[in-house]
Amino acid sequence: MVGGLEGEVNLEREEILRRFEMWLDGVLAAEEPPQGITDELLSSLVNETGISTDGHCDLYSMWAAVTALTQEVKLQGRSFKQLGETLAPLADLAPQFPEMYREAQERALREMLDVLLDLRDRLGRGLEAARISQAKMRESLESGWVARLLARHKALRQAFEAVAALQEGCALSLYRLDEVLAQFDVREIVCQGEPFDPSLMHAVDVEQTEQAAEGTVVEVYRAGYEWKGKVYRPALVKVARKATATSAGDHKDE
Repeated sequence: MVGGLEGEVNLEREEILRRFEMWLDGVLAAEEPPQGITDELLSSLVNETGISTDGHCDLYSMWAAVTALTQEVKLQGRSFKQLGETLAPLADLAPQFPEMYREAQERALREMLDVLLDLRDRLGRGLEAARISQAKMRESLESGWVARLLARHKALRQAFEAVAALQEGCALSLYRLDEVLAQFDVREIVCQGEPFDPSLMHAVDVEQTEQAAEGTVVEVYRAGYEWKGKVYRPALVKVARKATATSAGDHKDE
């Protein structure tokens, strides 16, 4: 009688355990993956730890999955730490970025201005040469009846017209270039006939003369410019000096 009762109890216990396992398997199968864990990562953990995919899970498989996930989190944390250490110098430089950008922009602008000013110098010399050539040709054409006769020659007239066109082209190019420089707040330093100013000019030559006051600029070898109200390129000039008594005596003897 007792043996029969124990058998029934064992059967009921097994039935209860079986039903509990079925309920637990159903709950685990219906549970969604934790937030932040992708399906790919969960599948890889299942494959690596040997968790069965038929809805059954034992304690060992679950513990293995948790351990693998913990290691993955540690690896990701270590990677983020290394990335942070790599980017730390850039973070330290972040406050300096505006100043670095401003300096780089100004350096590039200075290089461009150097090119434009060099181009203006060349155009200015070309315009001056064209003016001198045109003046000489006009002087030759206007002096004497032979010159007026030669002026009727077609080749000579064409040469005169070519020089005039060259002069006009250089003048227009200089005008347009000056407009561009003005847009960048670049201004030419007026020197000719002005008193010598060492803060704006460099005296590279001196001329003894009575035709100009001492210390006056009598010739400009290279134009100077101001940029944003400051000297960008000083002018190279020739300065007048009063003739000495010895020099005056030499001229009188001559």
